[in-house]
Formats: sequence, C-alpha cells, structure tokens
Amino acid sequence: MLLVALIDPRKRWWSFTAWRYRDPDAVEPSDAAYSAERMGWVVGALAIFALTGGLVAFVHHQSADQHRADQAAQASASVPAQASGGGDMATANDITQKILQLSFKQDRRPRTLAGQVAASVEPGATVTFPTDPDFVSLTLADGKTFCLNLPPDAPTKAPGPADPIVSIPGPCP
Repeated sequence: MLLVALIDPRKRWWSFTAWRYRDPDAVEPSDAAYSAERMGWVVGALAIFALTGGLVAFVHHQSADQHRADQAAQASASVPAQASGGGDMATANDITQKILQLSFKQDRRPRTLAGQVAASVEPGATVTFPTDPDFVSLTLADGKTFCLNLPPDAPTKAPGPADPIVSIPGPCP
C-alpha cells in the first residue's frame, strides 16, 4: 500500500484508468482527488501496520499467559497429593478455589472468607492464620492439616483451573 502511495497517482490514472474514457482529459481527477487518494493509501497502510502490531502483541501476551499457566500446572502437579490422602487433598483444593471465587465475586479479602467457606464445605473444619499473610492453615474434621496459599487481597480475576493456587499437605511454614 505504501508503494502504491509512492507512485505518482496521475501517472497511475493515465496508465490504468484513462483508456476507459473517450475523452480522458475531461474526466481526469483533480489534484485534490489525487492527494486524497494518496493519503487514503497511506492511512490504510498505517492502519494495517497498527492492527498487525496489535495482533502480534495479543498473540505474544496469550502465549506468555499459557506458558505461565503450564508452569503453574507443572508446579501443582509436583505437590505430593498422596501424602495426606487423595480425598482430603481434593477437599482442601476445593475449599481453596471456593474461597478465591467468593472473594472475587463479593470483592472481599480471601482471609476473611476462609473460615466461613471451610466450615460450609467441610463441617468441623477450622482455619488458623499464621504470621505469614499469604498462607492460611486448614485443619479438616479428621485432623489432617493443609496449608492454603491465599493472597492477602482479593484477586483481580476469578481463579481458573490452571492458576498457581495449591493446597499443600502439612502445616504452614
């Protein structure tokens, strides 16, 4: 498009369009029309460059997000789920996800919802708050302890299945 804009529009008109008319001098576009056509080609080329750049940036951002999600999934897969029993681990992960989803929906801090959610999902479960603000200690009704990785503030988006939020068997560090 920029190459077309660089070519003299008058010569282009005489080469490709003038032959269609019996009297091409009478219908030849004005200088203003030639200038407008040239500007149209330049603006079109710039718009395509901008859209292509935006698309490239979007694809790069998406691939970076996917890479981070894959790393998080690998990290959570490396957590030994069998150390405290698969069912207990699933319950702890379920509680963690519900805490984060509720904190996102209600715009509240996850730590303020932790006790309510734990008791509603697992009757008899208790939550304690260690000194580290990023972790919450969850004790299930059967006495098994898990460390929940909860950010102190509400998340900016609803947590997804690949988010790096994991329940770790055992007490919090």
